[in-house]
Amino acid sequence: MKIKARIYILLCYLCSLFMFFPSFFCITTQAAVKETKEMTDVRVGLKQQYSNISSITIQTKQLGIGYCIQNQYVVDIELNSSSGFTFTPARGCYYILNKTYQGYEAAKKVADTLEGLGVNAFPTAIYRNYWKVYIEVGDKKNAATIEDKISGRFGFTYTFTQDNGHRIQVKADSFQFLIDAEKKQAYPQFKPLTKNKDGVAVLDLGNKQYRGRLEIGRYGNASLTAVNILYIESYLYGVVSSEIPSSWHKEAQKAQAVCARSFALTKTKYSADSNISSPYQLDDTTSSQVYGGYTAETSTARQAVDATAGEVILYQNKVIPAYFFSTSGGRTEDASNVWGGNVPYLKGVADSYEYSPEKEPWIVTHTKSSLSSKLSNYRLGVGTITNIYPAITTASGRVYQLRVIGSSGTSAVQAGAIREVLGLYSTKFKIIEYGDTPDLVNICSASGNRQVQIGESYLLSASGVAKAPTLSQYIVQGKNNLNNYPSEAPKDRSTYYFAGMGYGHGVGMSQSGALGMAKAGFRYQKILEYYYTGCKVGKVNS
Repeated sequence: MKIKARIYILLCYLCSLFMFFPSFFCITTQAAVKETKEMTDVRVGLKQQYSNISSITIQTKQLGIGYCIQNQYVVDIELNSSSGFTFTPARGCYYILNKTYQGYEAAKKVADTLEGLGVNAFPTAIYRNYWKVYIEVGDKKNAATIEDKISGRFGFTYTFTQDNGHRIQVKADSFQFLIDAEKKQAYPQFKPLTKNKDGVAVLDLGNKQYRGRLEIGRYGNASLTAVNILYIESYLYGVVSSEIPSSWHKEAQKAQAVCARSFALTKTKYSADSNISSPYQLDDTTSSQVYGGYTAETSTARQAVDATAGEVILYQNKVIPAYFFSTSGGRTEDASNVWGGNVPYLKGVADSYEYSPEKEPWIVTHTKSSLSSKLSNYRLGVGTITNIYPAITTASGRVYQLRVIGSSGTSAVQAGAIREVLGLYSTKFKIIEYGDTPDLVNICSASGNRQVQIGESYLLSASGVAKAPTLSQYIVQGKNNLNNYPSEAPKDRSTYYFAGMGYGHGVGMSQSGALGMAKAGFRYQKILEYYYTGCKVGKVNS
């Protein structure tokens, strides 16, 4: 996503070819949330690498294991393993002793005794200081064989159970135990008991390290997902570092920190407690905001988070979900044109300082065949395509409705779905087809209006007059801010060029624009107050 920006050619005397029309959609954007006076822990689903997989290993050798109850976490036991701790789903059947034990050691002692009968017995974590002993059966066909081995021994009675979707087996170097979250609807959380060379306590998952605690659960599924529970300010270290480069201006980094904090606080349920029906509200992907854990942290990101500690974006003294994205292509978008709903603080604004876009102008090539296939995947198939064009365009230059006509009908692709269906970086694009003159623009001068090709024009600058350079695309600044003009059209009738600008949904703060404003001397408060209409930066109830 981090792409070196190409030099923009600004032909300030050229006007745009296109007219723009406001339009509205029907999905409601989340409103401001209830205020809170304290920062909080957040639960982050590690979807990038540690979700829906069959095995997860915590390589940290010393762990505390405990439960978080009413936002209070207590370590119940401490375990050491030179090989770390490997988690796998426990999907088989078990006999469960009809007796509970206070603590791991008591349950382990009984499990070791039962092992002498030739069965696999495990101490099993149920809840805080609440352990049981499970005997592995495998599948139902083995139940009678296992029952013969344990029946009448040591005076124990048992209950036979099948897989409940919430059991996990944990293997260390010299011992094993189980976790069963069904009864109390809670998984234990694992905390590092040692620090790394930088003096920070982290959990090592091999590819990445994380501050705070880890909860590894099935959450009713067949596979495993890891959830990182940590203080929100520590979480932001890994977000700001992942969302923008460490080399960016410090004011842009601070703006990102406040955005990320505001967004997170409107998505969390303000509880670090385990909840197997809703394991997390934030994840580490662009669906929420990118989070790389301790591994991704940079010193500049930590400084930005610390310098803005506790600060959020407020609209009428309530925290807003501060949406942001990479690059606008000259103007941000109204939320109503993407998700629907009249959100007063998410209005489109001119992105006048986006001089060095994180995502440079782009061209995506589609054939009629590839377009037909993509539309069919979303049940929008029209047969053989005969025409495709933007039916409605917004004031920011984004396509709100794309109309596709084919041999078997017509489809209309709406708003944000356009990016997903066609695999585009943004909805700010033009469609160029065979026979078009794509760099043809209107110019206004004292002698009247006329059309010219950019590639055949001359530029007037302080150093004199020069022929327009040969580029694949030209960026023109006109009355609608920036517009994109490819220099060539497709060579055959079956191909379309989607020539666009920007990257992302376009709502809220443009990261590239924030960088430009920071370089121009704007403080982070002013940057944020520009992108979020009618908002102020501050602390809740301050």
